[in-house]
Amino acid sequence: MRTKVYIILILMTAVIFGQTTGTISGTVIDFRTKSPLIGTNVIILDTNLGASTDIDGNYFITNVPVGTYRMRFDFIGYKPILKTDIVVISANPTTVNASLTESVLEGEGVTVTAGYFTQEEKIQTSTIGLSREEIRRFPGGFEDVVRTVSTLPGVAINSAGGRNDLLVRGGGPSENLYVINNIEVPNINHFGNQGNSSGSLSFVNLDFVEDVTFSTGGFSAKYGDKMSSVLTLKMIDKIPSSFESKWTISATQYGFDFDLPIAEKGNVIFSARQSYLDLIFKAAGLPFVPIYTDFNIIGNYDLSPKDKLFFIGLSAINNVERDQSTLENKVTNAGLLDNSQYQGISGLNYRRLLGSGYIDVTVRNSLFRYDFSQMDENEEEYFKSNADEWETSTKIQHYWVKSKNFGLRTGIGAKFVKNINNTAFADSIYDRSGNKLPISLFGLPQFIEETVNANKYSFYSEFDWLVTPRLNINAGVRSDYYEFIEEKFYFAPRVSMKYNLSSKLTLRTSGGIYYQSPSYVWTTNPYNKNLKALQNNMAILGIDYLFRSDIRISLEGYYKDYSNLPSGIVPGVTDHVVITNTGTGFGGREDDFQSFGYIDLNSNGSGNTYGAEFLIQKKYSDIPLYGLMSLSYSKSELTANNGKTYPGQYDQRFILNLTGGYIFNSKWEIAGKFRYFTGVPYSTVYRPSDNPLRLGYIQNIPEQYLDNRTDPGHHLDIRVDRYFNFQKWTLIVYVDIQNIYNFKIPQRPTYDFWDDSISNAGSIGVLPSIGISAEF
Repeated sequence: MRTKVYIILILMTAVIFGQTTGTISGTVIDFRTKSPLIGTNVIILDTNLGASTDIDGNYFITNVPVGTYRMRFDFIGYKPILKTDIVVISANPTTVNASLTESVLEGEGVTVTAGYFTQEEKIQTSTIGLSREEIRRFPGGFEDVVRTVSTLPGVAINSAGGRNDLLVRGGGPSENLYVINNIEVPNINHFGNQGNSSGSLSFVNLDFVEDVTFSTGGFSAKYGDKMSSVLTLKMIDKIPSSFESKWTISATQYGFDFDLPIAEKGNVIFSARQSYLDLIFKAAGLPFVPIYTDFNIIGNYDLSPKDKLFFIGLSAINNVERDQSTLENKVTNAGLLDNSQYQGISGLNYRRLLGSGYIDVTVRNSLFRYDFSQMDENEEEYFKSNADEWETSTKIQHYWVKSKNFGLRTGIGAKFVKNINNTAFADSIYDRSGNKLPISLFGLPQFIEETVNANKYSFYSEFDWLVTPRLNINAGVRSDYYEFIEEKFYFAPRVSMKYNLSSKLTLRTSGGIYYQSPSYVWTTNPYNKNLKALQNNMAILGIDYLFRSDIRISLEGYYKDYSNLPSGIVPGVTDHVVITNTGTGFGGREDDFQSFGYIDLNSNGSGNTYGAEFLIQKKYSDIPLYGLMSLSYSKSELTANNGKTYPGQYDQRFILNLTGGYIFNSKWEIAGKFRYFTGVPYSTVYRPSDNPLRLGYIQNIPEQYLDNRTDPGHHLDIRVDRYFNFQKWTLIVYVDIQNIYNFKIPQRPTYDFWDDSISNAGSIGVLPSIGISAEF
């Protein structure tokens, strides 16, 4: 049994440390065919310990002293790989799975070497991989997958804080795809914004994740209906020897989970968590508290040596509690959109190994239920929306390995969509300045009562071709059919190439067309069914240098050309709006309800983004130091229906990231994260009595739309971990301090309706936390 307890803001007394041992186990398979590799040699580096895989590709290494290790996997005819950041504790076995790729005849100066950067060796550009351990120990990451990858190169920073917006290379928060074990899911964040894939906190439990791959562009034809990025989560695949459980309590959440073996052929993992954010929000002086609950259930089962089932169920319940006890609180809360949500996802993936490849059959069902409303300080409601977005999807994918040099992947998919939306505005509503005006002045339909049943269909085919030992090509085509808009059929070719200039120097390039269907909420306005699919023509060129096996240096440049972007059509009211350039707040009165996409739209919006990213990444190795340094430059501009060009809301020109840590021994580890970033555009904010152009208004839009920029910002987060290993249990104590020197991070200015003042800095400064984790 395993118990894990987190307690925040408590002091920890010293305990006696006892050195013990643990176990490492896992499975080794062929990367392409997914078949087990029998007789793979598995070695724990810097020890005399190792094993060979059995007939099912499994291995077991016992009596491993606790600590952090590296492992090497070797199989004749395959490229050896190194795995790092393997933490062995005394409480429970550590699972380390590996996928090996067939090697080709060496020649032309190309040498087969073991490397740490297996995900980054893919043909496609702009790909980075993270292990669960790298995410867990990330300072200020809250053990959140999305929040951690949001600090990687190419992702802009939402300085407002408290949100998981993936703003990738000038793209908006609706342009990102999430995939869990081959199952595409609409969103994995609590308090998700309707019409996009962002939110406040991931509801996927990190303990169930094995590793993560994040692509910021150039992804292949098998991924569609998104324009900017793909975040792929590989869930842990293991069979525990006995029942395991975990209990959690902290200043932010409490919950439990368990892991149950099934007849030595699979397992079921379940978790339930409930937030507790009162302390943080009260410390910030906020009269409301968001509350979330989530449930995860994951199952793996081997029907036979060649047949495997994976099941996932995710459920999230979100609402906001308000303190309406004073008039000040009522005025503050009047600017807050009431936001209650239910998010439910269930999916099943069946895999059949075919010897020369495999076939996947995937089924997924999801319901995202949004209940929004807004009321004034007198608690009179003037906006209400109830929406259910159902999706049922099925996908069949076949991968055929013709030879070690050529593989062909083909897939078809269908999504059956049911969108129910009932939205109503009062005859007069409040604008962003707090003025009560007739609904007709906003360009919004007063009532929406829509039930839409529609289908999406997709087909793709792509090949991987090792032309020579130096040149590798992935090329494919994708077709998508969107039934619910007038122009329904779209064709998208894509190609990526990797050329090994030497054993250490690699040139990569990707290019292609990426389409994305309009969000369902936009098309609840019947006028918007004339929208086209959004289009992004993308080109990327990059070069990688493997300085040594644990240090990778890369430089990439990219260009994105956007067209068919939805833009408002009412002159002087909405024709400056490009909907993909909104959505990083929670909407409602704060943006005149425009980010929902209820307004009349056409596809006349366009834009472009270009930039460069420099990256140095160091993996944990014989030198027990790990880290990542990146410097990104980007510029994005969008042209609205009024013919004017504006900077993107996420146009953050320079971002410097420095993250890293040092593992002293099996007891101590320290990590830090420093970020510096230039400002983002915003529309100038005035006190209503000081506005030189329009008295009584806090902004002059569209005249001064995105005409200003915030100041640069920076912060430093520090985390220290201490391990105590006993005979059958492990205690982990950590201290995590965010924004340690209490820098007031500049934010887009907001007007305080109670104080009649303007604020442009966050209300939360230093955020320390102390935690204890006990595993039995």
